[in-house]
Amino acid sequence: MSLRSGEIALLIAELAPLAGSRVDAVRVHAERLVTLELRGPAGDATLLLSAEPDLTRIHAATWRPPVHPEPLAFQVVLRRELAGARLAAIEAPGADRLVALRFERAGGPLSLLAELTGRNGNLFLVDGAGVVRAMAGRNLSTLRTLAPGSPYVPPLARQGDGEASRFAPVAGARFPISAAVENFYRRLEEERALAAARRRLRDPLRAAVARSRRALERLAEEAERVPAAEADRRAADLLKQNLHAVPRGASEVEVTEWTADGSRQVTLALDPALTPRANMERFYRRYRRIADSAARVEARAAEVRARLAVTEALLAALDGASSEALPRIEREARKLGAAPRVQRPPRRRDEAPAAPYRSFRSVAGLSILVGRGAAENDQLTVRVAKGNDVWLHARGRTGAHVVLRLPKGRAPDQESLLDAAHLAAHFSDARGEAAPEVVYTRAKHVRKAKGSAPGAVTYSQEKGMALRVEPSRVERLLQGEEGEER
Repeated sequence: MSLRSGEIALLIAELAPLAGSRVDAVRVHAERLVTLELRGPAGDATLLLSAEPDLTRIHAATWRPPVHPEPLAFQVVLRRELAGARLAAIEAPGADRLVALRFERAGGPLSLLAELTGRNGNLFLVDGAGVVRAMAGRNLSTLRTLAPGSPYVPPLARQGDGEASRFAPVAGARFPISAAVENFYRRLEEERALAAARRRLRDPLRAAVARSRRALERLAEEAERVPAAEADRRAADLLKQNLHAVPRGASEVEVTEWTADGSRQVTLALDPALTPRANMERFYRRYRRIADSAARVEARAAEVRARLAVTEALLAALDGASSEALPRIEREARKLGAAPRVQRPPRRRDEAPAAPYRSFRSVAGLSILVGRGAAENDQLTVRVAKGNDVWLHARGRTGAHVVLRLPKGRAPDQESLLDAAHLAAHFSDARGEAAPEVVYTRAKHVRKAKGSAPGAVTYSQEKGMALRVEPSRVERLLQGEEGEER
């Protein structure tokens, strides 16, 4: 929502007494949002000018927006040119919703022109000859060519809207209309900020719900294999009873099965390359593998259903959540791995490169390093890890190299080894599985073959660990992630 021409005229009239004030400070809070601190005969005041899309406005302000995290070029120019200048007048030159702040200074007159035209609004610093010295944002007009160094061309004048002001003056305020405008736009900005914060949390929560539902579908498919396992067990039992009658090298055999309804003939498919006993053991082995996994599948399904219920509850609560409730929802979402990624500030040019690993601390206080990617895995394993350190990786999976740092001559304690193994599983394709396998060995037994793909290594003297994933352990480790270790 933007101000109408009539509302702008009322505000200009209200702010007219500020003429004669001097500019004490200039701040650019966003690309097209400026405040001027004024001192003068009418008293101190803060004047706000905004050409932000759909928030274009001018008014005296009692609240100053947050400072932009990095200085903008427009702010540098405004501070250099306007600090100490005298505000000569605030006027409307007659173009469409154009406000001109006229300044007098030793270097000659300047004008800060605010085009309060909704989505195409902008701010221009123009010299006495009408040449653009600086502009807040790029030119959005398709009808005018505007750039620093070119003459300023105002927007076309248009007929006044003629509608009554939508802002009731605030009784008792120093600038009554400004107070009404400020209150309205602060509420509007708060509503927009709240909606943006909800969207920021909603997307990863929806993605987590979708992941959980896909996981349940896969687990349901695994559960459907259990009846087939019973057929394998029955075939193994029948072979066991008839081993003496099965010729070696047969591709099938017909045997008699006795049931409650009497006998019937059953044909069993065999692998002719195996002996009759080996075929029997193959059926039993396949049965046990599926039967043993059935309990794990159900346990995992129960865990995923519980996670899905909590995630859906958070998603439902998000729609009506207040700004005060959002941090709690984000904390809960982060525990589930369903929160937005933490945005790290961009690295300055004079800063050292980021470490190739993330750093965690085991329950016993040992450092655990986790590679950030394939190339970083190589750096961690080849350049950072020392021979006595323990190297871990999820067996047969794409994932991070993990290094448990050990003092010279010290063996890893069981809890630290479990912590490192949980991180190896979590930062791999095995994430979410109830019982992934992790291999570990001393770093001195890991080799990088020349010319091999990034992250590809060979290792020896390894041991395997069938991990029973403890979500609480993973949560503790992730919450305790440390800054980059140098």
